Amino acid sequence: MKVFKRQGLSLEMLHNVFYAIIVSKITYAISFWYSFLAKAQIAQINSLFKRAFKCGYVKFIITVEELLESYDDQLFYKATYDNHCLHHLLPVAKSNKYRLRDIGHGLLIDQVTFELHKRTFINRIFI
Repeated sequence: MKVFKRQGLSLEMLHNVFYAIIVSKITYAISFWYSFLAKAQIAQINSLFKRAFKCGYVKFIITVEELLESYDDQLFYKATYDNHCLHHLLPVAKSNKYRLRDIGHGLLIDQVTFELHKRTFINRIFI
């Protein structure tokens, strides 16, 4: 990245290169591996993003949590289609004879007691 900056790439181009090379590697399957990271590891990744902003490689500070939220939303939206490979993992649709508030996804949420199971993608998207 330093070489690109020294060669006179604009901030827009540096931002695109940083996203194409570094952010894409970090966000690969982030919805699944994020739950197994320690807080120290998350802080290290966030400090990498802060340092990239200070050095002028990106336009704004990125955090892992923001990336996770956007990728989780995209994956959940795709998984709601019947032909998606994760569709069978989603809970069944809730049937309710009362007219209650709409919660958005309309799926029946299971009670989860194990901590490791709570941190998985399927359970994290409903909380």
